[in-house]
Amino acid sequence: MISIPEKVINEIKNYRNKVSDYEKGNLDGFRFKPYRVSMGIYEQRDLETYMVRTRIPSGIITLAQLKKISELADKYGNGYIHFTTRQDIQFHGITLKNTVHILEELLEVGIITRGTGGNTPRNVTCSPLSGVSKDEVFDVTEYAAKTTSHFLKDPTALNLPRKYKIAFSNSPADTGYATVADLGFIAKIKDNQKGFEVYGAGGLGGSPTTGLKLEDFIPANEILYYAQAMKEMFENEGDRTNKHKARIRFIRYRLGDDEFIKRYKEYVKKVKEERDLHLNIDETIKDSHITNEDTLEIKNNLIIEQKNKGFYSVYIQPDKGNLTTGNLNKLIKFIDDLSYEVSLRVANTQGIFVRDLKAKDAEKLLKVIEEFTYGFDIDNSIACAGAATCKLGLCLSQNLLSAIKQKFKTVEPKIKSQLPRIFISGCSNSCGQHQIGKIGLAGKAKRTENGLIPMYTIHFGGNLESNNAVLGEAYGDIPAKKVPKFLYELAKLKEQSGYNTFIEFLKKEGNSIEGLIEKFANIETVKEETDLYYDFGSEERFSLKGRGPGECSAGVLDVIKLDLSNAETELQEYDKSKESIKLYNSSLSAARALLILKGVDTTKDRIIFKEFIKHFVETGYVKSNIEEYLGNLIDYKIGDLESLDDYYDNARYLVQRVRDMYDSLSPKLEITLEKESDKNKNPVEEDKKEVEISKTIDLRGVKCPINFVKAKIEMSKITSGEEIGFLLDDGEPIDNVPRSLEGEGHQILDIDTNYEGYNLLTVKKK
Repeated sequence: MISIPEKVINEIKNYRNKVSDYEKGNLDGFRFKPYRVSMGIYEQRDLETYMVRTRIPSGIITLAQLKKISELADKYGNGYIHFTTRQDIQFHGITLKNTVHILEELLEVGIITRGTGGNTPRNVTCSPLSGVSKDEVFDVTEYAAKTTSHFLKDPTALNLPRKYKIAFSNSPADTGYATVADLGFIAKIKDNQKGFEVYGAGGLGGSPTTGLKLEDFIPANEILYYAQAMKEMFENEGDRTNKHKARIRFIRYRLGDDEFIKRYKEYVKKVKEERDLHLNIDETIKDSHITNEDTLEIKNNLIIEQKNKGFYSVYIQPDKGNLTTGNLNKLIKFIDDLSYEVSLRVANTQGIFVRDLKAKDAEKLLKVIEEFTYGFDIDNSIACAGAATCKLGLCLSQNLLSAIKQKFKTVEPKIKSQLPRIFISGCSNSCGQHQIGKIGLAGKAKRTENGLIPMYTIHFGGNLESNNAVLGEAYGDIPAKKVPKFLYELAKLKEQSGYNTFIEFLKKEGNSIEGLIEKFANIETVKEETDLYYDFGSEERFSLKGRGPGECSAGVLDVIKLDLSNAETELQEYDKSKESIKLYNSSLSAARALLILKGVDTTKDRIIFKEFIKHFVETGYVKSNIEEYLGNLIDYKIGDLESLDDYYDNARYLVQRVRDMYDSLSPKLEITLEKESDKNKNPVEEDKKEVEISKTIDLRGVKCPINFVKAKIEMSKITSGEEIGFLLDDGEPIDNVPRSLEGEGHQILDIDTNYEGYNLLTVKKK
């Protein structure tokens, strides 16, 4: 249902060359990472293998595509696949070499991975039963697919401040999660016309919130105006300097709800004036398609009756979303043997639906899947990858789910049926969507005098629906090893209460629930209960070993900042060593830094200098005599020039000018710095004062609060308006010192995190 642009196809084919350059050492890992991540390829915690995320547009997948995925999982992926909470399918434990094979072979069946990672519009989610659901307003599948196609054709959508998530729901029940998306559409009919309620600036993870209602009704064929407008607003007003605030909801927090809505509508108006994005989709409201006289009495919640009489959908959720190819092939064979066509839809709950089944075949399928899918909600709970593979993960979330299921394995059905599906995240980032569950668990670490304990924050009461979406509320923290027993006691308490729904139970038995949490949260006996220091399935005491920065936001700014940092460091090292190679390396890094904005990413020195002249000297951003200087650099490199000492001032000017261009970048990554007015002036004389490079104070290894005291002393030595840098360790130093200096009235200009174990803080004196 989507068309793959030729440009995307060529990029996928070129991935092989990028891997080759990286393996040969012609492309460093930091510059390779943004390209790799934008292809949906993430480094796993072992630092030796990768996860590959496929794009399954709105969960729509064909049988032929599913066969290919099974084949690739057998060949390259350890014999299993993982269903995600965004209707994608992932391979895990893939070698770098085999990521190439997977991308190329997926392309043969029309599956791409481009845009499933990085700073891009992610997979557009859609209610998984859209088109067959009995309670749907209308089928929203095609609208979701058109939105995907729209952004695949737009190369600028691949370089947003961070990820952009869009969702479509076919009813007020919001099964597509529109009310917690960056932009969400919920189907609505008004005056016999198809349309949508529009929500925006919602999101999970850090500083989560439900979305604002932006429009009560828009015509269905106008959705792309609203999707494009939000993209442009994000592009122009999103925070590109702080990845922790680089989501659309932070624009809302900065502006306030009323101003956000007002400004968003201005973007919509602008897009409508400038572009024709009307969709040509048949908006006629139609009755259900063909029906069947055979029906069945539903006794299992894995079977869902469809709106077309006599047809059914069957939900399949393997343990923790992980399905072996052996079991997947059983499913494929069952579908292959049917005498009629069914449809498949990957769900947003780590599972997959087989739809349009006749009654007798729905019952047969239950027999096929009974070994790896279970009928109770608690068995079909969700858990993110967690610390087993994810570099951001704190706790072993999938192991916790296994422990919960084991605890409830022999529990009587009336107790087991009391709890809803549980949403488990291994940290606060909500990849397990803990904030939308009626029960949600989020991993955290608690420090004690004897070490760290893996814990989970218990959230209750999440609920998504039109006009009434709420996120779960945190009730308290419980050690990981106590969670299964706590849930069992909670289920017994719910059964004894007599309330029909879990939400009603929460509202009426709040005090009892809080008392139960308090009982299990107690760690006063932790010295005796040494088991609490171990996570499920781990033989080592709990620690943060292996945890590191995530790769979701890897993008061009990271690459630019690295080159700039290298350029400035090499220049400073020349001041100490007077080695000409330091000036050469500094100038090369500076010249390369901004070329990525022009679509140039090469390691060949001559091409770097040539492209820099073309894009920045000839266009007037950099003074013209720098062209001659770059020629002298080549002469030095080939041995025709012995020393670069006479060109030190040119190098200083070049580095500072590139820094100034970088600092002037607009949110759309356009250079706003005024061009050089006189290209023939001596850059040394004109910019002598401007290019003075501030000193950098090394405070690595200095603990809090002594590092702040030393930083204050250094600040007292410089004049007002002068800049200074501090090297600070990860953790408390980089968390505390910037806040303390800011509290003193100084301006924090930049925090460069592109170093191993430490950071460069740049401060301007008040």
